[in-house]
Amino acid sequence: MRSLLLLGFVALSAMALSSPGNGVDGFDHFGVEQWRPLVAEYFPPDEVDDVLSVMGCESHGNPNTHFMEEWGQYSIGLMQINEGWLTGWSRPEWSILSHNGQPVDLADPATNMQAAKFVRYYEDTTGLDPWSQWACQPE
Repeated sequence: MRSLLLLGFVALSAMALSSPGNGVDGFDHFGVEQWRPLVAEYFPPDEVDDVLSVMGCESHGNPNTHFMEEWGQYSIGLMQINEGWLTGWSRPEWSILSHNGQPVDLADPATNMQAAKFVRYYEDTTGLDPWSQWACQPE
């Protein structure tokens, strides 16, 4: 009986996710739009929709999303920032890395946006695609 109930829940969930007008097809996924004001604090107006699009694909707007990469480091938060950026690209001018020597919480939405801005604009300095660090690309 329990298996049948679980199967019914899964089937109903799948129908809800695939039904038109639920926001899953656009970048509003599961509440991404709620982060628009925060994104606008860190990114210029012409990039806000791109950031929300990537966020919708990467985390569905869930700041607590964690994903273990195949190389053994987590990607964390709204924009799935890989924790390797905290150690591998540490520079004094990137103030969120240290917080006076304290660990940084990439699950914190504001910290994650600041990190995403750094990663996004770091790519500009290298000549790479500005979204190359994300598996998801702007729609």
